[in-house]
Amino acid sequence: MSGRPKPRTQPHIAVIGDMLDSRAASGSRRMRIQKRFTQFIGGLNRSVRYGPALRSRFAITLGDEFQGILNNASVLPELIWDVTNATDLPTFRLGIGYGTIDTEIPPYAINLDGPALHHARSAIDIAKEEGLLGGVFVGFGEEIDVAANGIARLLWFHSHKRTPAQLRVLGLLREGRTQVEIARRLRRKPQVINKQKVAAGWEAYRAGEQALCAILRLGTAPPRK
Repeated sequence: MSGRPKPRTQPHIAVIGDMLDSRAASGSRRMRIQKRFTQFIGGLNRSVRYGPALRSRFAITLGDEFQGILNNASVLPELIWDVTNATDLPTFRLGIGYGTIDTEIPPYAINLDGPALHHARSAIDIAKEEGLLGGVFVGFGEEIDVAANGIARLLWFHSHKRTPAQLRVLGLLREGRTQVEIARRLRRKPQVINKQKVAAGWEAYRAGEQALCAILRLGTAPPRK
């Protein structure tokens, strides 16, 4: 009987993050970036928001990349937000692929192979070639890929136009904080927070994230019998 591991037939979501321009940094600055990168990935793995969805925890690979395996697409808008708005780190490209994993799935996402990883790598290549940020989706189905990528482009464009103050308010609203709680935390009047919320287009952004979740649920739903 062969000692090879049995293939995993259940599809999973592979995520690859690629740090831009990190190799241009040298000396102490590169050391600071790598330290912060390690802290950031550790924070993702410890976050209760991702815990149940993490089939294989995020791991740093190739020095400037990370990858992880998810079993639930609903956390992807949260992940895209966290990676896009990571502090003290260069910008990341994100490739998100859907498919099976042909190797055993370890606790941390290293030494993996299969269509899910190949699709995520293809997504990274597309992101590089076309200069795309905010997540690129491959392998969810032709129509799902088109819809998810269209929504992702709109969400990134929307958030990219926000000021740091507006992004901070958006981030707190995404955590479920009320305007009163945000005003108290930021030491601002609730009226000021409301103006920032409106100017940041919170309702439109949230609706876009919900649309992304909905289309990905369709792409990852088990086939009907």
